Amino acid sequence: MTPVEHGWVTNYQKITVKMKDGTIITGKVNQGESSRVSDLFRQSPANYIVLSDAEVRGNSGKVVLVNTSEIMWVELEAA
Repeated sequence: MTPVEHGWVTNYQKITVKMKDGTIITGKVNQGESSRVSDLFRQSPANYIVLSDAEVRGNSGKVVLVNTSEIMWVELEAA
């Protein structure tokens, strides 16, 4: 984890997400102070997660907001 000047903790993890419509998205999610990436999906009150440096539909370098209710599965990339 890396504390930054504004007080937020950044701890980016690479993930792959498969959406209900079959779309596959790869990118980085800020795990922050959560002990596990899965905590973002199970315990967060937010309905969306933000993927940065994402690749979707052949386009890379995007920032993508993902509706967590539309996710089929998430895979954590090996570090």
